[in-house]
Amino acid sequence: MEIAARPRPGWPSAGAGAKCSASSRRPRPTTLLARSAIISGIARKRPLRFAALILAVAVGAAVTAENARPALFFLFNPTSVTAGEVVTIRLGGTPAGFTLEQRVRPLRQPIRLYLVPNAIADEMRSRFDARLHFVGSLASDARGRGILTFAAPPLDSDAYTVAAWCPGCARYSGGNTFSAIQVDDDIVPAYRPLMLLKLETDASAGACPVTIPRPVSGMQLGRYGNGLLSTTLRQDGSLARPVEPDGSLFDKLGWLPSGIRGTLTVRGERLHAESPPLEVLGVHWGYSSSGRGSWASAVLFPSEGCWRVTGRVGDVSLTFVAKVRRLEPAARLGRTP
Repeated sequence: MEIAARPRPGWPSAGAGAKCSASSRRPRPTTLLARSAIISGIARKRPLRFAALILAVAVGAAVTAENARPALFFLFNPTSVTAGEVVTIRLGGTPAGFTLEQRVRPLRQPIRLYLVPNAIADEMRSRFDARLHFVGSLASDARGRGILTFAAPPLDSDAYTVAAWCPGCARYSGGNTFSAIQVDDDIVPAYRPLMLLKLETDASAGACPVTIPRPVSGMQLGRYGNGLLSTTLRQDGSLARPVEPDGSLFDKLGWLPSGIRGTLTVRGERLHAESPPLEVLGVHWGYSSSGRGSWASAVLFPSEGCWRVTGRVGDVSLTFVAKVRRLEPAARLGRTP
């Protein structure tokens, strides 16, 4: 693989802007994912924030001249989807078409990945920023290759880039582990379109982009989640509940964690129409007969309609859209109470 770089002081020179062989023209990296010589052709004209810089070096990104911007970066496939469609993110340097079966062990400590609107990516300073949306964890292999496949969440229609939290990078980076890269004109054109995900969520009047749980390995039928937090959804994307005297609809939403701890917060908003926000009456932790713990959130939907609900535990969030409707009385369905 070749790396587009300008020579640094003390490095063999091949002329300004020349391509240097990763194996013979620059020092071999000795960092966490040293064997994964990630292409550094996404050089920028302005310096990278220190936290992002050391994170990039810690995971094996090639460092270019002082006016360039090295980066831990990720590529989308496809690059344009609607909510619910399957997306794959691959770590820069991972071949297209790479599969999990091709990974070489041992695997590295997982990197948590988040979607963030590209326009505000440079504002991100922490993985706990509520504007980040967690989509899953990527564990690269011994050669620095890795992919993550997920269903595009029902976020606002926008262009999204990736933010990453790499806890395994801490000892190489003075404790800095979080990075987000804004994709702009400073990115080399060849990579620019692959680093952005154009997400469309149909929020037009009369349409409700309900979330349909997709069959995922290791997840029960009807479960929807991201590997660390999941919930149960109906196959038709609806949520039918009795109507309270004031017109609201009460429900208890269950949230099942996997390997995470913390406090669950829940929020919701109605799409297509003005409405008060979802009212959260309480969140309670409990255990099933199997001994597994989960949260139950008691909520009131102020009205029927198309609702987007998000549960968050620390930096891990899960968002779904449901068509909330009244549960018809048994008499109306032709059944005897």
